[in-house]
Amino acid sequence: MNSGAARLRALALALAMLAALSGCGKKTRPVPPDTVLPAPITDLRGQVDEKGVSLSWTYPTRTVQGERLPYRIEKFQLFRAVIPLGEYCRECPIPFGPPIEIEGVSGQGGKVFYQESLLRPRSRYVYQVRSKAGWFVTSDESNTVSLVWDTPLMAPREFGIEEGDRQLTLSWQPPAGLLDGSTVSDPIRYRVYRSTTGEAFAELGGLLEGLSYEDGNLRNGRPYFYRVRAIRLHEGTEAAGMASETVVATPQDRVAPAPPQQVSAFVTEAGVKLIWEAVPESDLAGFRIYRREARKLEPELIAEVGGAGLSYVDATLPRGKGIWYYSVSAFDRARPANESSRSRETLFEFVE
Repeated sequence: MNSGAARLRALALALAMLAALSGCGKKTRPVPPDTVLPAPITDLRGQVDEKGVSLSWTYPTRTVQGERLPYRIEKFQLFRAVIPLGEYCRECPIPFGPPIEIEGVSGQGGKVFYQESLLRPRSRYVYQVRSKAGWFVTSDESNTVSLVWDTPLMAPREFGIEEGDRQLTLSWQPPAGLLDGSTVSDPIRYRVYRSTTGEAFAELGGLLEGLSYEDGNLRNGRPYFYRVRAIRLHEGTEAAGMASETVVATPQDRVAPAPPQQVSAFVTEAGVKLIWEAVPESDLAGFRIYRREARKLEPELIAEVGGAGLSYVDATLPRGKGIWYYSVSAFDRARPANESSRSRETLFEFVE
């Protein structure tokens, strides 16, 4: 393929310069070759999953010299070789077949994508790609991608999520084996995928060796969707198996603030005034004030104040002699709120 490519490239350059010299009969300077040819693609990437092979590369925009291309890429030529594993020779020439023509349309992020399925088990698939701007203007070949297709892994089992404060802890068990029921001796790793909508999933954390993953810095009260795949490290290829079922979970703040300290009470003209110390809590929402008669066992909630308030005046104390006990709790902004235990009670004796 390299010798044929060289002849085609030489012909392309000759025709390009001839076109530059002819035109409308007026002679111009010859077009230098590197201003015509697109720079070769260098980021051809491939992935294997249970559906087949997915390829991607960046849409070319520059010439070999680094100048902006003066034309659009009309199509791409994808060269593919299929080699049974038992016949693969690393040093041998690659037996590429006729090129597959792909329209030169870029997708999301200036990327070009190509997928193929119905592949042969225990076979190595080798790919190269070229960009083409016309009959005689074709780039050099791209980098080479070599992947092995074989029977995929089943999905990981017992996938579940434990909800925490601004974090979710995922856990799973290894797959039972390959889709054909056979066991697997290759090393297995895992990839976790997350979505906030349940549709577009993005990979998290790279390849994982363990059976758990902690996803942190999340927003409490917001649902997150997850999947996990087992990755078979097979013949130099990271082959993704079946995806697990989608599991949705919502981080929850279940940690209550510390209770207020140094609660005290004294008489004012407006009533009984309570004061207490500040509570060092980042998501503190406020305080709840409780009052208990001496002859009762359980206190009564009589008021709430915001987190900035460190005092409260009880103007509803019944008249008459008696002993009353006050306590204060703190609560946060979680929904539902987490409330601390009540402070130590402070005694107030009313003498009419």
